Amino acid sequence: MALDYVSTSKQIIEAVGGAGNIATATHCMTRLRLVLNDESKADDAKVNKIKGVKSVIKQGGQYQVVIGNEVSNLFKEFEKMGNFSESGNAAPAKEEGNIAQRLMGFVAGCMTPLLPAMLGTGMVKVLLTLLTTFGLMSSTGPTYIFLYGMADSFFYFLPIFLAVQIAKKTNHTVPLFMVIGAMLCYPDIISLLGGAIEGAPMGVIFGMSNTYIFGFIPVIAASYTSSVLPILLMTPVMCWAEDFADKVSPNVLKAFLKPMIFLLICTPIAFCVLGPIGNILGNIMSGVFSAMYNTVPWLTVGILSAAMPFIVMTGMHYALIPLCMNNMATLGYDVIVLVTMFCSNIAQGGASFGVAVKTKDMETKSEGIACGISAIVAGVTEPAMYGINLRYGKPMIGAVAGAGAAGLIAGIFGVKGYTMGGSPSILSLIQFIGGESPMRGVIFGAIAAAVSIGLSFFLTTILYKDEVKEEASETEVEPEEEKKVLIEKIEIVSPMTGKVLDIEKVPDEVFSSGALGEGVAILPTDGKVFAPADGTVSNLMDTKHAVALTTDSGCEILIHVGLDTVQLEGKPFEYHVTEGQKVKKGDLLLTADLKMITDAGYKIHTPVLVTNSDDYVSVKIAETTSINAGDELMTIC
Repeated sequence: MALDYVSTSKQIIEAVGGAGNIATATHCMTRLRLVLNDESKADDAKVNKIKGVKSVIKQGGQYQVVIGNEVSNLFKEFEKMGNFSESGNAAPAKEEGNIAQRLMGFVAGCMTPLLPAMLGTGMVKVLLTLLTTFGLMSSTGPTYIFLYGMADSFFYFLPIFLAVQIAKKTNHTVPLFMVIGAMLCYPDIISLLGGAIEGAPMGVIFGMSNTYIFGFIPVIAASYTSSVLPILLMTPVMCWAEDFADKVSPNVLKAFLKPMIFLLICTPIAFCVLGPIGNILGNIMSGVFSAMYNTVPWLTVGILSAAMPFIVMTGMHYALIPLCMNNMATLGYDVIVLVTMFCSNIAQGGASFGVAVKTKDMETKSEGIACGISAIVAGVTEPAMYGINLRYGKPMIGAVAGAGAAGLIAGIFGVKGYTMGGSPSILSLIQFIGGESPMRGVIFGAIAAAVSIGLSFFLTTILYKDEVKEEASETEVEPEEEKKVLIEKIEIVSPMTGKVLDIEKVPDEVFSSGALGEGVAILPTDGKVFAPADGTVSNLMDTKHAVALTTDSGCEILIHVGLDTVQLEGKPFEYHVTEGQKVKKGDLLLTADLKMITDAGYKIHTPVLVTNSDDYVSVKIAETTSINAGDELMTIC
């Protein structure tokens, strides 16, 4: 049955607290994106029960109602009911939560784009640790020095990388912010603050060594390489300084006067006030952590491991990265992120395996196995966490217990992470190589992993029971539409060239959960998107990031280029077709500037979905890891 856009819109507005509670409203290819004045007024359960609503996602300060391909038609009726618009009457402070939440969100937003470089260089350090530990490479040879320099450069110059993200996030001038970050790492300044420059005046203030600028302003000696807190603390100062410099500089002199004023304001504040404060705070945080860990390591790591799934749900695990890196820089190791997430991630997989073994439903069994492998081997826990453990409730109890027990063991036996790497998984055991007994961490890390998987698996098999599906009366259930019986299979070819990924591995719950339909994802190497079959262009977006196609056989295909790329407002995209246009397989639909997308901090994972997959018996994905545009991608039966 067709969706009643008017009725559905009315029900959604009522369920989220009425039209007066909606500050702004817009939509992307599949989601109704709302900013609510008071999110507590929204009844999530009621929204989820509305016909046509697939799920509710709260993300980035938005209340997202997942509808699917019909969202653009629904929005035409929705916006009439409250005269909503993208600008609306939003109050930014309300929509982003309290101060602590906004601060965590800002830190996470700045750190997240740095993860690829952080993880890549971290894994090179892991590789070098293995090579030197087993005597396969000398730590004094030129090859080692080049590779270590490449890997360590990211961490050494971290203030510069972070300054770039801060400038982007606050809509300020990137090169100016970079200069402040670069000064924190400048070799001569580091030597000066370290007392290594002969003849430089040195003194002592508050029990700490210092030098002077302008002959009388004290600058406390500190090292800012690999640091995150000083440049983060400089954020409001740099933003204010640039706005002030822009305001007071005459247009005719602005080209050089504005940046000069900015630098003259920020430099003394960075080195005389906020830099030292950041350094002191970092040392205090490391000291507190070190004291906790040295006093009750089993409790510290155990509690954090058990709590980690809930930290991940809020996205706050990204905000813990600065603490992790601070520990690595000051202590030489970390357990806050590296060890606790290791214990937690594989426990999610163990619980998922427990459901797979206990259930009699073949679909759930298959999902449990796939999600378990994803969590344990790849460290990707979202499918297991949201698709299995939270979905059924009791498996999460097993996962939390398994993670907590593993954390206790890791804490008691002093398992530490010495190098950064990929998402913590069973493969992360090599990150525990280090210390006085290099292999000790690996051995006891393996024991902790066995406990994490085993206990979560065992408890889940005890606690989990298949849901009893009660048959409702005929008056309570709408008759199901019969699945189409196909005389010939429908073949869908790949619209892009790139790497083929399981849809469950897409880091966006709306796509990975299958809420919008079955399909696959492509990690493209080329930005051209071609028609995957003969059909009609059924939907295009103003933001040009997605296209919906209805094939001549009635199959509805959605191609969504990148994740959350609606935020880019169409800049990297260009359509080559119009809505309602008939196309042939292989016709060019749109082009995307992949570099612009990644430079803006967005992922280029491109889901290709059969949004009416419920009408068919199965959607089979081609067994390949790489594909060219025009190659067979899916077979629909």
